Amino acid sequence: MALTDPGNKVSNDHLYRYNTGRFLVNEEYELAKRYSPFDMDALCRTVASLPSVNSPVYQVVKKEGGYNKALLMTTENSRMVIAKVPCRNIVPRQYGTASEVAVLGFVKYHSPTPVSEVLAWSADGDNPARTEYIILDPSPGRQLSEVWDDLEEPQKSTLVRKFAELESNLAAVAFPGYGSLYFRNALPAALQKSKHRIIDVDETYCLGPMYHGSWPGGFAADPEQYAQFSGPWKSLTALAHDFVNQGIFQIEHYKSSYAGRGPHFGTPEEHIGTLHRAKKIMPILTELPALKRHGGPVLCHPDFHPGNIFVCRQDPTRVDGIVDWQYANILPRFMNVRWPLFLTMGCDAEDGIGQEDAMCEAQRRHEEAMRIKCYEAALVKSHMEPYLDLPEPDVAVRKLFTLCTDTYRDGILPLRDCLVKLFQYWKQLGLSKECPYHFSAAEITQHERQWTEYQDWLTLRESTHELLKSNDGGWIPPGVDFEEAKNRHQMLYEHFIRTKMKDMPEEEARKLWFFRERG
Repeated sequence: MALTDPGNKVSNDHLYRYNTGRFLVNEEYELAKRYSPFDMDALCRTVASLPSVNSPVYQVVKKEGGYNKALLMTTENSRMVIAKVPCRNIVPRQYGTASEVAVLGFVKYHSPTPVSEVLAWSADGDNPARTEYIILDPSPGRQLSEVWDDLEEPQKSTLVRKFAELESNLAAVAFPGYGSLYFRNALPAALQKSKHRIIDVDETYCLGPMYHGSWPGGFAADPEQYAQFSGPWKSLTALAHDFVNQGIFQIEHYKSSYAGRGPHFGTPEEHIGTLHRAKKIMPILTELPALKRHGGPVLCHPDFHPGNIFVCRQDPTRVDGIVDWQYANILPRFMNVRWPLFLTMGCDAEDGIGQEDAMCEAQRRHEEAMRIKCYEAALVKSHMEPYLDLPEPDVAVRKLFTLCTDTYRDGILPLRDCLVKLFQYWKQLGLSKECPYHFSAAEITQHERQWTEYQDWLTLRESTHELLKSNDGGWIPPGVDFEEAKNRHQMLYEHFIRTKMKDMPEEEARKLWFFRERG
């Protein structure tokens, strides 16, 4: 059997290690998180024994993302399957795999959305392969990211309409609450002993605890430690209450993000005080007509990235597959639905100069606007009003729900900005109750100044990421010269510190840099 990554023969240990990129900071920690040993021979035997395969595996090609390894297996009878192996120190054990498989089954049989057939799976690492896994048929067609630039604008519009129809059909499926989806007859062990932690959907599926990228978080976190605020929830009020408690739990248990901290990050006491303000207002906001209209539970794909969408080779306006449903949860519609990223994909302005550059940008903006209108029109045709283009007060409400779990990472300013805006717009909201907190004119002025500084910091962080071709975690993708990136990072860091030291001590300046070492 040949093991490749892609194109080069490799050892089993190479398959276990993370090889898709390097990290500017905390590299040993990041690689350890993604190291996933398992019994490769046993996994291949499992695949070979499947009735739809019935042939030995002769070639394995590894592809990987931040959370999983995808092993493209080819058998001697030319059958191809994908074995998806989660990184055990990142994906919540048992829960992540069990929920993803349930979502795939539900989507396949309750909507027209095309997803891969699950051939076999195990959410318990105590098996011959010594790992959790999902074995699937490969998605047919080509990734949208490969063909988008070759499509004519009418083809793109047709694809957008068809995609919106698929999304609308899935969002129209009713659920009795919020949480993660599981098979009732294949629950994680802890849920089998705690049936009060599930809400039945039908005779096959149920809702259970919801775990996501930061809940639980940290290296090999125990999901049961986080169970008290993990759902499921029968009401929006209950969900809001627990989301705030998640944020408080993170702060009280000294969880910290090792991405750069922006200005005015806040003390633990300030974080908890801000979160308690959110806890007071969120039950009142659930009475808003907009939340009643857009707060129903829906299942939606968590990342409509062009790489996760496969289109037909003969007809690229037809969606043939949508992959990577990990962390797909049932949440309020206003939280769960996002603009598909391909709506804003256009020509690359960096390739132009001068007038050509301006013309390309103008064309891109026009085409983007037309695609968005096409998307909204398709939603209306499917009896779903456009719910993403909300007025500013409603945007503040939506962000309040999405930000309260992550002040440990983002600081208090984004959440406090929502609270300030809601206080300012309170009369426009038309609620019968008074706003449960108050900001003085001086506090608002101070917040607006700090918010401007924070936005400037975010802009500089984004520019730094672009220069380094990196992200919040300091990841450098394959194909980028890592030594060159390290040298550029050091140069940018030293310039940043020198500039900031004009206004603050060096220690404070270091805290504002965009990448931080642990410890």
